[in-house]
Amino acid sequence: MRMRTNGICAPMGRCTPAKSGGGFQTNGWRASLRRGSAVRAGVPRVANNASRLLGFDARDTDQDCVREPFPSDVRQTFLLRPEIECPLSIDPRIWPTRFLYYPEVWDAIGRPRPRLIDVDPDCNGGLWLRFEPMKRRLSEHSRSAVLVAVELFAPAETTVSEFPSSLIYSRPDPSTRPAGSVLLGYDVADAGFCSGLSNCGYNDEEVGTLRPEWAKRINDYGLLRTPEDAFAFKEISNRRVPEHAPFWVFGLHRLA
Repeated sequence: MRMRTNGICAPMGRCTPAKSGGGFQTNGWRASLRRGSAVRAGVPRVANNASRLLGFDARDTDQDCVREPFPSDVRQTFLLRPEIECPLSIDPRIWPTRFLYYPEVWDAIGRPRPRLIDVDPDCNGGLWLRFEPMKRRLSEHSRSAVLVAVELFAPAETTVSEFPSSLIYSRPDPSTRPAGSVLLGYDVADAGFCSGLSNCGYNDEEVGTLRPEWAKRINDYGLLRTPEDAFAFKEISNRRVPEHAPFWVFGLHRLA
């Protein structure tokens, strides 16, 4: 099972917990599913939401996924396109990171730290702020990875009280995506990177309502194709999983 918790999910709600062998668990997969009414897409609200670069990360490769694919039954519950064996996501519980961002949490809960690479002190929001030092750290540990840039779509005046993460005030270096970056797609998640698209289970009613409409809006990476679709799904997620609201729209870009 590929849902390793390299990051820490919010303690409430129905996000998937970690693989039993290496992560922080809350409830079981199915115990975490909330029964509720299915909801339909709201009106996309893209205007007045500027994109800003939040930072960088290094994620699992295709080879990692081949070794630990998602089980079919989990994909049926958590994905609107269950045929995608290895979805990508901003959520490190879905697309695992190479880095150990929250060692103090593992120490506090008395669990062994995952065998991940330590980060610089300024990486306290779940991303690296400096691209070149991140690449050097990977090289020092002889680790291959998919390098990604993460951008947030939000009003320019958004504050930390609205987006409760220090990343809202981050100043990445470089301040724009490096040349040659390739858009992977858009995810919808809370400020702690818990994905409302691929990490909050769908009940039978939601599957019946959402999958026929939204499967075609999701690309082969398991991400939404357009920002308009992402903002529409953001409204769905806010109503469907209110314990993790507000949700936000993130763009993921693969870097050379």
